[in-house]
Parts: sequence; structure tokens; C-alpha cells
Amino acid sequence: MQTTPVARRLGKALVVTVIAAALSHLLLSDGLSLSQWQQAAANVGGDLGGSGDTASSAAIVNTLLFMPAALWAGMRLLRERRVYLTVAVGSIGWFVTVGNYIDQLSVRPSMVMPLGPLALFIAVTALSSAILRPRNRSAPSPSLQPAAGAPAQ
Repeated sequence: MQTTPVARRLGKALVVTVIAAALSHLLLSDGLSLSQWQQAAANVGGDLGGSGDTASSAAIVNTLLFMPAALWAGMRLLRERRVYLTVAVGSIGWFVTVGNYIDQLSVRPSMVMPLGPLALFIAVTALSSAILRPRNRSAPSPSLQPAAGAPAQ
């Protein structure tokens, strides 16, 4: 069965978005876990070299910076062009998703984000790749073709 370019692009975007979301979630969970360890150490008088608030902020910033880089790099590695909209939608979607569920994750960093919103984020980001597709370069542009009735050179 022959797949269309749009279906291939959607498939690539789906794979890249799932991997990027998993890695970003892992970054966030590990950072929040470190934050809890630092807070627990501070409570008993120990010092792990930082505060829990700093680690928590760093975890959020790291995951928000990693998502666009992972989406862009993944799509470019799969030889897709014009991925700006996918990266923008994924970055904003991840910001909103993390923003809505950061309280639950900061209480229990080992917890996974609710699967419904995570699946919605993945679906919207992958579908955004179908909107802005690369142009077909094999067809000559109309401005380079001789006009009808014009002598060929």
C-alpha cells in the first residue's frame, strides 16, 4: 500500500512527538525528584549544594527548553523541512500541559502526567505537522516555463 506524503509526515511527527514528550517528562520528573531530595536534606540540616526551589525551577526551565529542540532535531533527522509550526505548537502545548499538571508532579515526581492530556498534546502537535508542508521541488515553477505561443530559445 502506497502512503501519501502527508501520512508519512504525520507518522514521523507522531513518533518524534512521543519520544520528545517522554524525554521531556523524564527531565521534569528527575528535576522535581532532585528538588524533593534537596528539600528533605535541608529539613534535616544537611546540604546538597542547592535549594529545592532552584532545582524545581531548573527542572521546569529544562523541560520547556528541551521540547522545541527535541521536536526540531527529530523532524530534521527524519529529513522533514518546514517544521516551524510543529515546533511552535509543541512548545506552547507542552508549556500549557506542564503548567496545568506541575502541582501534581511536584507532590509525587515519580507520577506520570495524566494520559488524556498527554495524548491530546501528542495528537495536536503531530496534526500540526500536516498544516505547513514542504513544497514539491520537482515540478518547475510557473514563472520559469515559457508562455503559450512564445518562441522557445
